[in-house]
Amino acid sequence: MKTKLIAEIGLNHLGNERYLKTIQSFLSKKNIDGLTIQVPGESLMQQNQKKFLLNDKKIINFIKVAKKQFKFVGIATDTSEKVDFFSKLNIDFFKVTSGMFTNINLIKKMQESSVKKIFLSTGFSNYQEIKKTLKKIKNRKNLLIHTTFKKDIKDLNLKNINFLKKKFNIPVAYGNHSIFLESIPNAIFYEPDFIFFYVKLNNNLNYPDNKHAIKLNQLDSILKKIENNIKMSGIK
Repeated sequence: MKTKLIAEIGLNHLGNERYLKTIQSFLSKKNIDGLTIQVPGESLMQQNQKKFLLNDKKIINFIKVAKKQFKFVGIATDTSEKVDFFSKLNIDFFKVTSGMFTNINLIKKMQESSVKKIFLSTGFSNYQEIKKTLKKIKNRKNLLIHTTFKKDIKDLNLKNINFLKKKFNIPVAYGNHSIFLESIPNAIFYEPDFIFFYVKLNNNLNYPDNKHAIKLNQLDSILKKIENNIKMSGIK
């Protein structure tokens, strides 16, 4: 099965609609399957990041355009306040951020919506926590995202993609939160169902997701490595 590629803008648009449109337009010309932005709950945000929030009109416009450009369009969120609003926009998936992995009420709210896929990021969770959460939210919509916030390259543990697949018998994606950007194409060898990776403009700005994001002018190189690794692996 072909691994699908999802570019994450996150909050790297900095609340600037022009930045958002520039990134979105650039990505639409690349061999990428999906796109997502992050819309956190305002009450959970750091004070200095609240200026990055997009209003409802800008979110609606983003999704309307993205749905014409990509097969998969999603929202990463940590709040249930707007789950119904997002689902009415006909998005394809929700992404539950790592800090919300054990928020059963949030996940169940998403499961009750019309959205078809729910990606659960495991960045802060160990095996027992993953097992406990999945037991509480049994649903065919669920997919895991193996990711780690640790800084040592030895802790990337890409083999955990296959471990999680075998243990829980559900699709598993890879989500990069590492400065080692080579982990993105190398994850191909572990056959994740999806690969999530952050992107940012070429300008040296203070992006919320900065060190682990790919500059737009670096993206072709990463995509070429992914293509080569697919050929080398023999994956169909």
